[in-house]
Amino acid sequence: MIRFNNVVKKFGERTVLKGISFKVEQGKIAFILGTSGTGKSVLLKNLVGLLRPTSGEIYIDDKEVSQLTEEEYLPVRKECGMVFQQPALFDSLSIFENIAFGLRRHEKLSEEQIAERVSEALSLVHLKDVSQKKPQEISYGMQKRVSMARTLALRPKILLFDEPTTGLDPVTTQAVNSLIHELSRKLKTTSMVVSHDMACALSIADQVIVLDQGQIVEQGSPQELLKSKVQLVQDFLQEVKEQ
Repeated sequence: MIRFNNVVKKFGERTVLKGISFKVEQGKIAFILGTSGTGKSVLLKNLVGLLRPTSGEIYIDDKEVSQLTEEEYLPVRKECGMVFQQPALFDSLSIFENIAFGLRRHEKLSEEQIAERVSEALSLVHLKDVSQKKPQEISYGMQKRVSMARTLALRPKILLFDEPTTGLDPVTTQAVNSLIHELSRKLKTTSMVVSHDMACALSIADQVIVLDQGQIVEQGSPQELLKSKVQLVQDFLQEVKEQ
C-alpha cells in the first residue's frame, strides 16, 4: 500500500531524510520511531504531498505520487486521513459540526447522509451523547477521539497519526492505542504512526521502523526489535522496562 524508495529530503544545506526505503503492506500498522528531530514528521508530510522529496520515489497503492501536481494530489489526499498531535477542533462549532466540516467540503452528501456518517464515525471511536457539545465541554482525551472521528468520516484507506498520544495520561494513552489497533483491523486500513513511544509500538504495531539522524537504523516486527543490537533501540527498550 505504501512504499518509499531511496527518499531524500533536503532543506537548503541540511539533509533531513537520507535515502529512506521501506514498505507497509495493506491493512498493517507501522510505527515510525525515533527521537525528536530525526525526520519522522517530515516523512509523513512527504507522503501526503505537504512536502516533496528532493529525490527518490513514494508509491501509494502502486502509484508514484511524489511528482504529482497539487491538483493531481487531491484524490490521493482523500485516501489518506491524518490525525495530528493536537485535536485542532473548532471551538465555536459543536462536535457534530466539527466532524461534518470535512464532509461538507469534500463530499456531495445530503444532510441526512452527513448525519449518518457523523454518527458512524462517533460510534467507531466509542463516543456517545457528545454531538451537540462544544470541544471545551469534553475532556482532552475525548477531543483526541473526536479528531479521529473527523478523519474517519471521510473513509480513508490510509490512516496517518502524528504523535497521537503526546500529552495524554497512561490510561488515555492505552485507550488511544487500543483504538488505533481496533480501527485498523475493523476498517482494514493501512496505518502509519509517528511516535517516540516504544511501549505503544510493541503493543499494537505489525512493523516498527526506527529512524536516527534521517536514516533507518532498524526495522522489523516488535519481536525482532526486542532482539536488536542497535544502541538506540536498546535505549528505547530500556525506557519501557523502567516504566
